[in-house]
Amino acid sequence: MKKIASLLIILAIICSLVSCEGIGGLFSKSRINGTSLRKFSIVYSESDLDYSKRAAEYIHDEIFERTGIDLKLLSDTEPTRAKYEIVVGNTNRPISEKLDENTDGVEFSILAEDNAIALEGNYFVIAAAAYYFIESYVPSNDFEAEIPKESRVLSPIVKDAKSFVILIGDGMGVNQTLLFDHFDNNIEYGDGENEFYGYMLPYMGYSRTDSLSGTTDSAAGGTAISTGHKTINGYVGIDENKEALTSLTELFGSMGKATAVMSTETKSGATPSSFSAHADSRNSTSELVASQLALVKQYGTIINCGYDYYTSEKVGEIEEQISDTLETISADEDGFFIMYEEAHIDKHCHNNNMDKTFSALVRFNQAIARFMEYAFYNPDTFVLITADHETGGLTLGDDGKLSYTSEDHTSANVPIFTWGDGAELFGGQTIENIQIAHTIASFADVYDFGDQSEFTYLK
Repeated sequence: MKKIASLLIILAIICSLVSCEGIGGLFSKSRINGTSLRKFSIVYSESDLDYSKRAAEYIHDEIFERTGIDLKLLSDTEPTRAKYEIVVGNTNRPISEKLDENTDGVEFSILAEDNAIALEGNYFVIAAAAYYFIESYVPSNDFEAEIPKESRVLSPIVKDAKSFVILIGDGMGVNQTLLFDHFDNNIEYGDGENEFYGYMLPYMGYSRTDSLSGTTDSAAGGTAISTGHKTINGYVGIDENKEALTSLTELFGSMGKATAVMSTETKSGATPSSFSAHADSRNSTSELVASQLALVKQYGTIINCGYDYYTSEKVGEIEEQISDTLETISADEDGFFIMYEEAHIDKHCHNNNMDKTFSALVRFNQAIARFMEYAFYNPDTFVLITADHETGGLTLGDDGKLSYTSEDHTSANVPIFTWGDGAELFGGQTIENIQIAHTIASFADVYDFGDQSEFTYLK
């Protein structure tokens, strides 16, 4: 009995030191390239914004969850250097210099040496590297993993889609996305100023945006993407006969998926309303809000709108709102649907204000990064980036400069960028905007969604 009592005391002391949840890690036999996993520390790049830090935290948490081993988490600026390290991002470690591969788009790279393992990926792509590392080499407790000791360039893991994300840049035509290359600016948000992230994704197509009225407005354009039906300008979630149309939000809500609508515009704005309401006028605020309340009551839809901020600190708050919303809806085991809109590209193009247009694009870029980071950690997520229409007739001249030719919407085709299971269907295609809804619904085995009398889902 004394021996048992002594053993219980020892176990209690161990629990107080390492936490009872992690006590299994003390007895784990997990090894990577012949070295006990317990000997490693995780090191992230302090200069890689927060992407590398979050990737390092993900690796730490997953290792702890799967093995009970609680590895040290260090910045590469700290003076302490461990003998064995898992290096995340472009750090100051020698192995990072050796791994300096020319990765393209969503590619990432991995390299192992005798005492270090390095993962690198541009911007949010480091999330894909972290997920790949865990899924490939840390299956559970007591494993023997062998990571090849040569630099490899890899692509993210993709799984069958059960969650769906539509990101809309209101007024964003192809030439708006070229502002990153053809417009001198002094914006310093800390992220998203250098290139439009949509071009990092492997598949790009185009959408025709005209409504039944001709050149579309945001109400008809949003309704087309949301319901798979063309309608009349000013109509929100209804057809030309003023009959209510089922939106993707309602479709996925009826399937038991969590749903959300986010926008930098107020919730009664044309685009968020197109995914959450029904009214015969985009200006009928009371009718739109009442319709949204009914949607929230029926499906628990989160409607989180009204974030028109431009300072670096405030833009960070938008990213936090995105993360909080994703955390809430991702708790649904059936998956989720979310539409996020950056509304102010359109507004600033109406005013032909290129500085503010670019500011809104950078803000949208940061939102794209946050959603893509989530998708890489959760590869059963499909992401589509597009616009409801182009605004301003932005034109690229022979001198390499962009200029506005209009203060209104135009009928110019808008870009579509996609990631995830089924993303390849959109690559190289020029489609009607209603086919976006048709095709996303088909991913959930609904093949008759929207008006498919003339155009149907991609296959």
